[in-house]
Amino acid sequence: MGKQEPNPVQTFVDSVVERLRILKEIMTYSEMEKRTGVDSTLLCRYVTGSVRPSKPQAQLILERLKDAPAFRNLVEQRMLFKEGGYLDMHEVLGDPTILKWIASEVYFAFSNKRIDRVVTAASSGIPLATAIALRLDADLTFATPSKTSGKGAYYESEISTSNPAEVFALYVPVSWIKKGEKILIVDDVATTGRTMSALITLIKDAGTVIQGIAVLASRGNRWREQIAPLLEKDVPVFVLFQFSR
Repeated sequence: MGKQEPNPVQTFVDSVVERLRILKEIMTYSEMEKRTGVDSTLLCRYVTGSVRPSKPQAQLILERLKDAPAFRNLVEQRMLFKEGGYLDMHEVLGDPTILKWIASEVYFAFSNKRIDRVVTAASSGIPLATAIALRLDADLTFATPSKTSGKGAYYESEISTSNPAEVFALYVPVSWIKKGEKILIVDDVATTGRTMSALITLIKDAGTVIQGIAVLASRGNRWREQIAPLLEKDVPVFVLFQFSR
């Protein structure tokens, strides 16, 4: 039996409860009550799963949490720009609580989409993609810059760049992706669009359907311009953090 299409109401309520559970890791129930306006005893029941909020209650909680940027600010503060402009994501991608929060945000953003498989490029994107795949209950595949799985058939994609002049390639064994699957592409940091372009080309060659793209940190918009010609116009692109540099 194939994977069922998501139930929009159930998915929405689940995503709000997940946000409450993550918020509980950095706040007390009393603090959460002040933030959401919901009694702390009821919040505890939501978090433990003994009671589920109704859709109207979940909508109310979500609206009030949108005005509470505490966790988002915490995550952004742990993204460190190093000398030479390098964006160090180690503290973010190495923190299980932050990974759960990111996965919950992506889950909410694509709650109306069926996702069979999450695809990313090795190796920095793997922790993020793993967390997202677990939250979406989807399979996970990562492309590598060499044929690491030995002999056999591979999907492959080569992207040439002029500055600097080089050829960049990604490979995925044919057995790792099934034709017709619904795919979510995940990238931790998008800058030039080179890696993402290679992923998109590879996935399309595999006969799958790109349901969306999730990016943790976007540096400028050059990457968007790079991938635009490769995507259908209605493919959603979700970015959690946008930086100008």
